[in-house]
Amino acid sequence: MKKIIITVIALIGLSCSQEEFNIVNTNQADAKRVLANANDFQNFNISNHSALFSNQIGFQGVFFRGLADQFSTTNAFSGFWSFCDQPRRQIINSTSNDDLASQAAGPWNAFNSVINNANIVIDNIENQGGQVIVGESDLTNQELAAAYFDKGIAQGYLALIYDKAYIVNPDTDPNALQFSTYQEVFNAAVINIEKAIQLANQLSSFEYQVYPGGQILDAAYFVQLANSYLARLSIGLPRTDSEAQSLDYNIILNYANNGISENFSPAATESVFFNNLQDWSIFALGDGAGYMPTDQKIPHLVDPTYPTDYPTDEAIILDPAISNGDPRFEEYYEYVGENFGFLRASRGRYLFSSYRTKKFFNDNDQNQSGIPTNIMSAAEMDYIRAECYYRLGNFAAAVAALDASPRKTVGNLDTTVAGPNILNALLYEVSIELDLASGICVEWWFMRRHDMLQAGSPTMYPVPASELEISQDEIYTFGGPATAGEPGTASGSNDWRKIDLVY
Repeated sequence: MKKIIITVIALIGLSCSQEEFNIVNTNQADAKRVLANANDFQNFNISNHSALFSNQIGFQGVFFRGLADQFSTTNAFSGFWSFCDQPRRQIINSTSNDDLASQAAGPWNAFNSVINNANIVIDNIENQGGQVIVGESDLTNQELAAAYFDKGIAQGYLALIYDKAYIVNPDTDPNALQFSTYQEVFNAAVINIEKAIQLANQLSSFEYQVYPGGQILDAAYFVQLANSYLARLSIGLPRTDSEAQSLDYNIILNYANNGISENFSPAATESVFFNNLQDWSIFALGDGAGYMPTDQKIPHLVDPTYPTDYPTDEAIILDPAISNGDPRFEEYYEYVGENFGFLRASRGRYLFSSYRTKKFFNDNDQNQSGIPTNIMSAAEMDYIRAECYYRLGNFAAAVAALDASPRKTVGNLDTTVAGPNILNALLYEVSIELDLASGICVEWWFMRRHDMLQAGSPTMYPVPASELEISQDEIYTFGGPATAGEPGTASGSNDWRKIDLVY
């Protein structure tokens, strides 16, 4: 008998109202109580929005940054070292792994929880005849659109992170669940996001609140954001360059063209909603080093003469990289020389770094009201457009898209109209401009679809062992040099360390 672990978000801080919500929910007593009035119902839905976005800027993103060589460490805390070490290690997919809950199981539990709660909303509106009436306003389809959006985005993340997952709908029997491929889960995600767009476009008045007390999106921006996610997720799905070649880039280009033109970065509220991924990633130690040092990849992209691995000779301290004139390099990163913080030579001096990331730094505290949360950068749409044109062979249009992006407008960098130069420029921009500006996974997705990950790097997560034990399926994993080139593990055929960096 197959079952899924589902967690319902805490139903706290919900308001009381005399407005009635016509709902019959025989499965969950707490949900039944909350959904008994319209205000509480809305707050339940908004709490799920908050969970959706919090999971995209949460602690679990640290591991994807490691796999994409955005930071380096020998610190074994929470398994960080395992995701940065060279040669790459296999994911420890076992319930005996004390860090499983924040590694392979983290996104699984988080996004499945969002899907479950969205299904509660959808079921009670579509199947139980529920209506959300607040005062004289009928908000039923507004809340339904929001639920389909939440569900679709969560399914998209599961599809892009795992090799398979469940497709769960309100009428799905939890005792008869079967895994679907990541392509099937992705297709379900697209249907739900497009349903959200359709519903929002039909409404004369629409609001989507990102988290309780947070930013409210109107219909126009909501639709732009939904299209942006369709662009991000569609282009991010492939596990290899070969798979990426089969995408319909005209469709993705259309999504990006209908996407956001300003950053999606709701202001944080202390202890309620903040960017925890940034909080861990840019923490500075007392000696000036970064708790999570900047990987050698970053200065190497700026200065191709810079080594891709730190010298193992302990007498050698690397000098600063030679600037290419891009002001972002000095703005986003700081040279710290021999201040190595928690790095240990006994665990591999090749993992050392003389740089720390200071981009978005706020005195070691991202949990402050009013600061940006950086969930999605508008520049990401520029780079997706450029990548679509690159894949379509329209190199001039790709360069024009790059020139319209921060690469040219801020970094003053030119790009030659040639395929390899454009691809290198995209690697540069995704690694430097989008890092910590677009939440979890974006750099990892980019590198895997261009075969740029180090050989042995996992290109997807396995279903966590904690789930497989319940479903009584065989436990498996990905990663490690022994399986390089097999499904789920990078071949390293276009390893970023071997690329001739011309722009």
